[in-house]
Amino acid sequence: MEYPFLNPVESLQRYAQESPDRLSHMLLGASEQENQSLTYRQLDAEVRKIAAHLQSVAEPGERALLVYPTSLEFVIAMYACLYAGIIPIPTNPPGLNRSAQRLEAIARDAQASIVLTTPEYHQAFLLQAEQFPEFAARKWITRDSVQAGGDHALLPPNITPDTIAFIQYTSGSTNIPKGVVISYRNLSYNAHAIRQTRRHELSDDSVILTWTPLFHDMGLLTAVFQTVIDRTPSLMMSPIMFMQNPLNWLRKIQKHRVTASGGPNFAYELCVRKIPLEKCEDLDLSSWKLAYNSAEPIRAETQQAFAEKFAPFGFRPKAFAPCYGLAEATLEVSSYTNQPKTIILRVKRSDFEEGKITPAGPNDEKNTVELVSSGAPLIDIRVAIVNPQTRKRCAPNEVGEIWLAGGNVAEGYWNRPEDTEHTFRAHLADTGEGPFLRTGDLGFMYDGHLYITGRLKDLLIVRGRNYYPQDIEVTVEKTHPALRPGGGAAFSITKDGVEHLVVVHETQRSQMEGVDWDEVIKQIRANIARDHGIRASAVILIRRATVAKTSSGKIMRSEMKRRFLEDELEIVAEWRAPIL
Repeated sequence: MEYPFLNPVESLQRYAQESPDRLSHMLLGASEQENQSLTYRQLDAEVRKIAAHLQSVAEPGERALLVYPTSLEFVIAMYACLYAGIIPIPTNPPGLNRSAQRLEAIARDAQASIVLTTPEYHQAFLLQAEQFPEFAARKWITRDSVQAGGDHALLPPNITPDTIAFIQYTSGSTNIPKGVVISYRNLSYNAHAIRQTRRHELSDDSVILTWTPLFHDMGLLTAVFQTVIDRTPSLMMSPIMFMQNPLNWLRKIQKHRVTASGGPNFAYELCVRKIPLEKCEDLDLSSWKLAYNSAEPIRAETQQAFAEKFAPFGFRPKAFAPCYGLAEATLEVSSYTNQPKTIILRVKRSDFEEGKITPAGPNDEKNTVELVSSGAPLIDIRVAIVNPQTRKRCAPNEVGEIWLAGGNVAEGYWNRPEDTEHTFRAHLADTGEGPFLRTGDLGFMYDGHLYITGRLKDLLIVRGRNYYPQDIEVTVEKTHPALRPGGGAAFSITKDGVEHLVVVHETQRSQMEGVDWDEVIKQIRANIARDHGIRASAVILIRRATVAKTSSGKIMRSEMKRRFLEDELEIVAEWRAPIL
């Protein structure tokens, strides 16, 4: 089916004329006096000013790194690039989990000639110019340089569905991640997919609040693009404001009558664990109609605990919208909402470990696995569950790699033809059907819904059985209060031709006094054996906040494996089998 072409540039320019005084974006501060906002007219005017300057110093199609914190400046710079025909590349601002060295590597990989940033960041980079001379030599554009550059005429860009909109660098564990090329066609299809998820929430009174980083696909596509396409006010708060106190998030939802907001599963988990009920007096979440949950494994118990805790304050379980997506598919692939409770499927563990799906019966209370639906594929997205070795479709009851086809699938990786061919141009071996995007994620379809079981590269295969690291990590974190939730990594190593399970987990600083770590480790080993039928060959407890994570909060298990093998872990306590 063909969908109308939705172009965020055209949308912004149209609303600047039709709804000039309507709120476009607002950056929320700690107090109301610190809020900063832009109407559609103001945003369009600021964008045109910078876009005209960009056209005076660069040619259409040049690439530009955007290095900003969560800010209105980021939004302006993104649209300025689009207005000017420059290809923007959103990147992590310094001071998070990436250095100038990583930014330089991305700039080199993308052959970016321009860096848009704040005057403050520019000065900080200048201090490191000797270390990164190639990066420092690029064209640096700040609000000060635009103001000093004088007035220029803006030539309208030639935008077609095939035009590159931006390049999204993946938050992988390698030093130089791949740049996903997103076209305007991809943006349009993704916008229709999000509209399908929003069908019970979208109206003239809708308001979206985001706190996830704007350089990440969830924050970028939701707060920067979708809100403009749907003429929905976009409220933004910094990730730090959320992490310091998750109640800030809920209070902002209340104050601004937010209808759509969300984040990864850990955000809901933090609200359950960290917000005292006595602090929730007068909290009102009744405006919240769409609570999306994505970017990491979704736990049914987390959604249930959140719904139970905040039901007295107006939160409705049917607001939950579990989603699945990835940057290579622009953002969203599947979702569901408006259900009275989370859709789960209980399957027999023994079959699951062999890669087969057998729904558990009412008498199968023990040895089962609980899986959360990520919803039905959106718009015209086609899903194939494929055996990654044979490249043939799996049987309906088998777990396989998730392959996708549809207009939201990105054009490929920037300047990486071999990687693009392997990942974006896959065909089924027996029928030749394709091309498909190989997601690297494992899952299956059941009753029309997509279920995600894990990452192909993270799958643990020990003695011929499949184990998913996130399941083992949950077992570990529940063992003792001194173990930090969401702070573990399970992986396997090979010793003398045999696979061995290794578990690494962070400790809680506030819970460490008087803990018998040897007893905790003993209990971890027992719980893993009891719940999963596998024995750990090493249990390593490490300092708080030392587990490697991507910018979206995903555990970097391959990096933790490297640190284990190279003795780089900050160990609090450990046990290793004699063979290791």
